[in-house]
Amino acid sequence: MNTFVCTTREESGKFRTVVDAFPDIWRGRVLDAGCRSGLLKTALEGHRGFDVRYTGVDLQLPAQVVADLNQTFPFVDRAFDIAVALDVLEHTDDLHAAFDELCRVTKKYVVLTLPNGYELKGRIKFVFGLPLSGKYGLPVEAPRDRHRWLFSFTEAREFVRVRGARHGFCVKKEGCLLGPQRARLRTCLTTPGLADLISPWYLALLGRSDAR
Repeated sequence: MNTFVCTTREESGKFRTVVDAFPDIWRGRVLDAGCRSGLLKTALEGHRGFDVRYTGVDLQLPAQVVADLNQTFPFVDRAFDIAVALDVLEHTDDLHAAFDELCRVTKKYVVLTLPNGYELKGRIKFVFGLPLSGKYGLPVEAPRDRHRWLFSFTEAREFVRVRGARHGFCVKKEGCLLGPQRARLRTCLTTPGLADLISPWYLALLGRSDAR
């Protein structure tokens, strides 16, 4: 199992780590699904030699394309070379359909991260009756955004492998994505099953078998 460690605790550090994890793929048209403020674009621009044409999609500006990822993506088949969804799919009502759309619109690669809802910090909070995060619970006022799905690292890995294969993709590289504070625990991840306890995120690169 590969282990990737974020350079900083800030979200920008996670995006830079994802870009660095797969240095040889960043060529051509890149779709950033659920781009938020465009941190992936910033991470890509920070590397010399990457020749990308970036398109960010989200519900609001500053996305280049404003669209709802709960619906069919507004792009033709294989319009992009790389489709990226970093901490995005768990926000969609139909995660399965959104994953299928990522596969449909790319001709080469899919890069994604999924959160591990079974990791240690979350388990401790649940035991003591503390809120898991602002993405769960039952607030009095309707929130604008929520996590719709709760799953483990193992479930995320199985989902990506099996569902990706149905669309002609195989996992090229995958592993545990850790924050800097958990870097010291990386040696523990050689023990089967501990990824569910230790790793906050599952990170995967999928490649299309008939990519041209």
